Amino acid sequence: MTAILQHSKPKTLASGEGDAHPMLSHMLVWKLTGDDTNGQYAMFEMIDTAGGEAPLHRHPWEETFYVLEGEIEIQVGDRQQIVSAGAMSHIPANTAHRFQVRSPIARALHIVSPASAAAFYQEVGTTITSFPPDLSIFQEICAKHGLHLGEKS
Repeated sequence: MTAILQHSKPKTLASGEGDAHPMLSHMLVWKLTGDDTNGQYAMFEMIDTAGGEAPLHRHPWEETFYVLEGEIEIQVGDRQQIVSAGAMSHIPANTAHRFQVRSPIARALHIVSPASAAAFYQEVGTTITSFPPDLSIFQEICAKHGLHLGEKS
């Protein structure tokens, strides 16, 4: 017997549709929130240009990248690879990782679990409105959400 999961609020969104906000150099377009998934996960489309990156960091939530367009160099632990359209990379919780866009533009779906992780991305997006960010404010938000910058383990 095959089980089919159904949520109380089905959604269909095309590329680029959803609530959007900038986060550092990225544009995030929210596809699913914890309200849509019973708190299990959240999903957003990240859009960025060449050189857009996240420095080495780790956090207490799972994160999966599915690249829709372009190329993103992703380092997970000591393993570094170029992830192209149609490929994905999964980062377990508390695993050091970083990424950098290598193509003129990249679009990737990010799935974070649990959905409460979305609060970090949303707080950074609403609090930090200039780039480069004020590092003291960014580090304060990171600490609040258990994100550790520059740490391998």
